[in-house]
Amino acid sequence: MKRVRLDIGALAASAEDGGSFTFFLYREGLDKCLPVPLTPPEMHAMLSNFKQEREELTIQRVFSKVLQEYRVELLEVAIIRRDELADGVEIGQEENDGGFLSELLLFDGEREIRQIAGFADGIILSKQFGAPIYIAEALMDKYAKGMDSYSKDVLDSEAMLKNLKEALQEAIANEEYERASQISRQIEELKRGRKKEEN
Repeated sequence: MKRVRLDIGALAASAEDGGSFTFFLYREGLDKCLPVPLTPPEMHAMLSNFKQEREELTIQRVFSKVLQEYRVELLEVAIIRRDELADGVEIGQEENDGGFLSELLLFDGEREIRQIAGFADGIILSKQFGAPIYIAEALMDKYAKGMDSYSKDVLDSEAMLKNLKEALQEAIANEEYERASQISRQIEELKRGRKKEEN
């Protein structure tokens, strides 16, 4: 199964339909993004965990600290669909969760463990551990949208630029120079696009 690596995009709110929230993951290369609707509690969890100014006590931070204390690593997060879970696996469904879940790949030093988690939890933990996010190429093709249709009206380019810069620093720190080069190109493309819009 061919997979696509995703980067964290932006969180957008809409006043339509009584207020809805969408989180965007984008494919490296900035050609497509995966919009995932969030429930208000998921949106709050994202905002609480992504704030850098002060560390609020959240369940994801507690879980992350417990994993680190027991030397369990988060190797990667895979975005999956609820309807593709194996028979017998039951996960409670949030209203309007978009049907996306996270599959965590954990390593305890001896064995790899796969664990299903909520979509927002997986994204938050991937950010805290610096773990990559993947999705099956077939799912990306089916559910992703072209960046052109979302970038002007929905995606916050400032947030995207900030996330790209963080991803660049992480890639350099991990000595992933090819990925760092790709991210640098994405930053330049985004800056060029913003200059065109301003002119």
